[in-house]
Amino acid sequence: MRATALVRAELRHGRTVLTELRGQVPLLPREVSVPGGVAEVVFVGGAAGPIGGDDLALRVEVGAGARLRVRTAAAAVILIGDGTPARQRVDLVIGAGGLLEWLPEPVVVAARAAFHSVVRAEPAPDADLLVQETLVLGRVDEPCGDALSRWDVVVDGRPVLRQQSGYGPAAHPGWRGPAGTAGGTVVATRLTLPAPPDRPTSAPGRAVCDLAGGGLLVTVTARDTMTAHRALAGTSASAPAPATPAAPVAALADQLSRATSSEPAVPSNNTSPVPAAAAVR
Repeated sequence: MRATALVRAELRHGRTVLTELRGQVPLLPREVSVPGGVAEVVFVGGAAGPIGGDDLALRVEVGAGARLRVRTAAAAVILIGDGTPARQRVDLVIGAGGLLEWLPEPVVVAARAAFHSVVRAEPAPDADLLVQETLVLGRVDEPCGDALSRWDVVVDGRPVLRQQSGYGPAAHPGWRGPAGTAGGTVVATRLTLPAPPDRPTSAPGRAVCDLAGGGLLVTVTARDTMTAHRALAGTSASAPAPATPAAPVAALADQLSRATSSEPAVPSNNTSPVPAAAAVR
């Protein structure tokens, strides 16, 4: 299955207006009514998937001064399909002074399936960007499939982040060892641009990286998605995630960590593995 979707937001008369909202099954965008000054779009699944052989492309454009949050309605499960990878590309473009949050629910990569994901972002130098990705490596009591995730972020023609991470049987040896996920079944990554004033610190299970071109990259490995999202916010598994009023992007990200609408079942463990860069090339 091949499908595309386009979401375009612009600032008109002081409020964010969705000027284009279209998609093909299974990428069906829906505008939702939420309080505050940030417009919100939720993608609902119009069919099962993605499955092997699917090729999905999403593009989100935020005009100067507009503010938009994009989510998905539920977690996605990648199934084997025709045996080839399920592919998804997300292009994010943010104009001057705009704000975009790309906050999809977790993606579960089932046994024998393969998922190749690319996120490309081009924010203006004074734009705010929040991108989050959560990969669940296999369903309960089954091995995981193959996941390949690439992020490319360019600001004013200058690369800020170029990262590719691989997990699963086709990844480099040792990806699940101490230098990889350390046995964790969930890998969550969050990019905040510009970097928030209140930042988490690196800890067992969480790697925090200040990007040379600006921004903050946080990568977490954990046994379940709730623990992973709380670690992204810089809190323990037992404490609620605090908001950061001084940084709207960071505050909304912390709210997401407390209110994930769909959590896939994965084995639970109170220990937090230590992520490292061996699985990133």
